[in-house]
Amino acid sequence: MRLYYKRSAQKWEDTLVIGNGSLGAMIWGGAKKEHLGLNEESLWSGYYRDKNNTGAAQYLEKVRQLILNEDYQAAEKLIEKNMLGEYNESYMPLGDLFINFEHSRKIKNYERSLDIDSSTASVSYQVDENNYRREYFASYPAGAIFIKLSCDQSELNFSLSFDSQMVYNCRYNNTGLKINGKCPEHVDPSYIDSDGNSIIQGDKGMEYQAELKVISCNGSLEVGANSMDISGASKVVLAFSAVKEAQYDQNLDYEQLKQIHIKDYKSIYDKVELYLGEDIKLPTDLRLKKLRAGKKDNALYALYFQYGRYLLISSSREGSLPANLQGIWSWELRAPWSCNWTTNINVEMNYWPVQNCNLEECLEPYLNFVEKIAEAGKKTAQIHYNCRGFTHHHNADYWCNTNPVGIVYGGEKAREQSATWSMWPMGGAWLVSEFFKHYEYNPDREFLRKRVYPLLREAALFLLDWTFEYDGEYITCPSTSPENRFKTKKGGSSAVAVSTAMDLALIREVFGNFKKICVILEIEDDILAEITERLDRLSTFKIGSKGQLLEWHQEFEECEPGHRHISHLYGLFPSEIFAEDNILKEASRISLLERLENGGGHTGWSCAWVINVFAVLGDSENAFKYLKTLLTRSSYDNLWDAHPPFQIDGNFGGIAGIANMLVQDRNDEVKILPALPEEFENGHVKGLRIKKGKTIDISWSNGELDDYQIY
Repeated sequence: MRLYYKRSAQKWEDTLVIGNGSLGAMIWGGAKKEHLGLNEESLWSGYYRDKNNTGAAQYLEKVRQLILNEDYQAAEKLIEKNMLGEYNESYMPLGDLFINFEHSRKIKNYERSLDIDSSTASVSYQVDENNYRREYFASYPAGAIFIKLSCDQSELNFSLSFDSQMVYNCRYNNTGLKINGKCPEHVDPSYIDSDGNSIIQGDKGMEYQAELKVISCNGSLEVGANSMDISGASKVVLAFSAVKEAQYDQNLDYEQLKQIHIKDYKSIYDKVELYLGEDIKLPTDLRLKKLRAGKKDNALYALYFQYGRYLLISSSREGSLPANLQGIWSWELRAPWSCNWTTNINVEMNYWPVQNCNLEECLEPYLNFVEKIAEAGKKTAQIHYNCRGFTHHHNADYWCNTNPVGIVYGGEKAREQSATWSMWPMGGAWLVSEFFKHYEYNPDREFLRKRVYPLLREAALFLLDWTFEYDGEYITCPSTSPENRFKTKKGGSSAVAVSTAMDLALIREVFGNFKKICVILEIEDDILAEITERLDRLSTFKIGSKGQLLEWHQEFEECEPGHRHISHLYGLFPSEIFAEDNILKEASRISLLERLENGGGHTGWSCAWVINVFAVLGDSENAFKYLKTLLTRSSYDNLWDAHPPFQIDGNFGGIAGIANMLVQDRNDEVKILPALPEEFENGHVKGLRIKKGKTIDISWSNGELDDYQIY
């Protein structure tokens, strides 16, 4: 399978990307001027600073009283004035590699492609009957990006140069380029206007080194002050590494290094095969154009599925950081939403396909990161709320600050309405859900005992202290539903309320999973009795006048009836706690339809979430409708997800949705082809995962199951 095009990239969202989990490159593919945007996952602005608000806890009781007295706006203002901390830092682009060719003639037979079966990208064309080819791959075993430039005659003439938006020094010599750089001390999020002080270089930012090495060249090489010039060559091989030292045997030639890379990549990628129809031999952008015009192309959905798996393999491997909002591919100093880890849906969605799409090798960066967040979040829980355990809010960065954000760098008061997204201490409860799910799919008691049990215990401790008794039941307050607002009786709006549906679902899930763990491990934990009592008396889900599941504790009028988040449906998906409750499932369905009728599902990741919910509801045609929408309305020509702008979460949520249309293992029941749409009338899939360490192959024709095998 491959993506291919008959022209070079015209914008960043056209580029073809490669990555090894830590290093990434965005390839423009210009025939006369090649441009590679380079990334290394650990390059972030800032330095570690404790951003917890040491005075926050003293205002918690006052905020609660205001909310319980239904003075929601006053409570929100008090939070924003006294209970938030500074914003996160930002992910940095390493720099740009330019390769300028001395092509004076017309370019013919141009093609740019990404072979996702072998994780290699290429550019090929002709000039004066000479055949030129470039090949690129990012090797996980070697810890480097390799570039091979070739011509069937000794007509390779080009110059190499490097530039960066960050402070850097580049030294050119006869072996390549050596780069030393320094990240800024601080970078504001792109949505903050801070009077020209958005980027502060300072002297406390992290330093980094990178190297582009010429490992093979059969032409002449000359070094200038700002470039390296190569002429009269037929083959040149380059290797790029950054931050971490490359780990390849320099006695191996390019083809040997490439085969090692392909073998490593295919050990993960080849575990799953999806066939939905014969491939159409057209460039990918033209296939998308035809799909948007209403033409059928089932094979494009299969390509999209495998491309999503490719992206996660390329951006999340053991030893790396987890995939962020853009995976590892970013080109702006002030990237959208700081290109961080947004934890109220986005980073969790990045890892939705790990289990069912057979990508377990990509999960360890997420697990490691959450464990670091949990350790930092203990301090936030104590300082902000006088609670045990750990908490996390809606944003995370390289420095693992866990405080609620809203205050600009050096400021004292949060921005108005910043509580809408930041006053959400339930991020930790969501982040830990993947740990127990991983155990369900890979039943390893040692993993459960050493990593899942202690982590969920800390999450449960926080929730025990965060909930409190009011009018005979346990509630959460202040409580928000991520990024959504409601209209108040006083004519204003607010985000803070009591016991949102998402809070209740997360609490039930964490407590329920912790109890299951204790049963499996035969642990008589001293908090079990308290957990059982909280579950018995926890506030209940509410159903509104239309039969819909209420997002808040009352039937408020929504400020955005078509809001992008569907957080109140968490209990249906990704959680399984609604699985046996037909009343709550139906209320969730009504809520979803209501939101969509008002314009919901309009961002890429939101559309992906909708696909999964419809799949779980067994609504195959609506699941397919929004899958098609994801490709035709919310995808760029390089198949990146369009929020817009580019966010990678929609890619990962989308492929999880495809898998959930084909098989589901939820609440001790395996459903085969539970949401197979009419359009996918014939096909097969091999290697999808179900729980208890099992794998399933499925084949079907004329919309009916032919055969399946579980092994």
